[in-house]
Amino acid sequence: MRRVSLHTRLVLTVCALVLVGLVPLAVATFGALNDWRAAHDTETLTDTSRTLAADLAQGGELTSTPLVTALATHGDVPSFFQLRRDDGTVLQTVSAGPVPPPTTAPGTVRVPGWLVHTEPVGADTVLVTGMRTSVSDELLARIRRVVILPSTLAFVGVLGLAVWLVRRELRPLARIARTAQAIGDGDLTQRVEPAGPRTEVGRLGYALNGMLNQLETAFEQRRASEQRLRGFLADAAHELRTPVATIRAYAELFRRGAADRPADLARVTARIESEAERMGVLVDEMLLLARLDQGRPLDLRACDLNDLAADAIAAARATDPDRPLELHTDGEPVILIGDATRLRQLLDNLLANVRAHTPSGTAATLTVRADGDAATVEVTDSGPGIPADDRPRVFDRFYRGAHTRTGGTGLGLSLVAAIAQAHDGTATAHPGPGGTGTCIRVQLSRRIVSS
Repeated sequence: MRRVSLHTRLVLTVCALVLVGLVPLAVATFGALNDWRAAHDTETLTDTSRTLAADLAQGGELTSTPLVTALATHGDVPSFFQLRRDDGTVLQTVSAGPVPPPTTAPGTVRVPGWLVHTEPVGADTVLVTGMRTSVSDELLARIRRVVILPSTLAFVGVLGLAVWLVRRELRPLARIARTAQAIGDGDLTQRVEPAGPRTEVGRLGYALNGMLNQLETAFEQRRASEQRLRGFLADAAHELRTPVATIRAYAELFRRGAADRPADLARVTARIESEAERMGVLVDEMLLLARLDQGRPLDLRACDLNDLAADAIAAARATDPDRPLELHTDGEPVILIGDATRLRQLLDNLLANVRAHTPSGTAATLTVRADGDAATVEVTDSGPGIPADDRPRVFDRFYRGAHTRTGGTGLGLSLVAAIAQAHDGTATAHPGPGGTGTCIRVQLSRRIVSS
């Protein structure tokens, strides 16, 4: 069964309400006038009949006068009088004009155009009195026309006004429907043109626009996440292809007889181990990034960032003894709630980034300090620096700018940014002091614990 539209239902509802108001009013008005006419005519007729019957019973005569004739012609007054016996024999008739249709019904009866009343006069005689009702009938007919015609015109006017008003008020809903259809077709940029904020439709439009903004943002984030994932997978496949190809080549060389040549065997084995180690580091870093992206819980506990920085400096000096490295702190412990293993990895990657992108022997400084409700870690070097165009992208995965000196995995600073984000922090790249070198600043927020 086809459902009726909201527009039609509202118009029908308005019309029904108008009918509910007009019809009872018209019926009540006409009914009240009709009741008044019936009561008035009956009272006039019965009073006249009884008075005349009483006069006849005392010997009076049944006569008509010019006054009665004039009144009967222009007004609703008794104008027909007839004496007859109980068996119907007419004894005398006095009429000032037309006569009513014959009737034998006792009491007061209404016949077309007349009201007739029968009143006993003697033992076997009755008086039949008739009164014309043409004037009151015409009055009721006029009242009926007056009630019906304006009511009909009022109903038609209200109907037209209801159609126009409902169509105008529902126009925003029609626009919302068209917008929803466009959104359903894939255009998430569409927005509803809201009506006034004080109307229900206007509030609905504002709420829909808010929901659409959130949906568009969510879809954009999802699309960006999918693009990052596809790029990450493509870059990971590209990065893994080189060590895999190298291992395959040296394995082929080993199969062709390098095992019989000790010098070649040592070289082949060393390269296979080196490429396998490189591939293992790459896989470990990608797995860690994947876990951080998934928001897996960290092993959170209280740790001193100064102690972690001292261990990272010691490990970096052991790896690159010729590089001057300094650790600057304010002497007070910087205690925070974090994953000590990941924070140590963050510090190691910052120092490894210095080794990878600055010449051998370039000095670097690791600074740790507490800044109110945040902890700040800075690694500053005096190397060639990072071009301004590359700074916003140095934390992208597998990104290697023109300043890169070695191959690397391209994930070191990406892990720094991911670990910082997992600790409610940020990582940014800046020029070094005096505009030379590079400063990587990491801020870890809302995890500081007073020492």
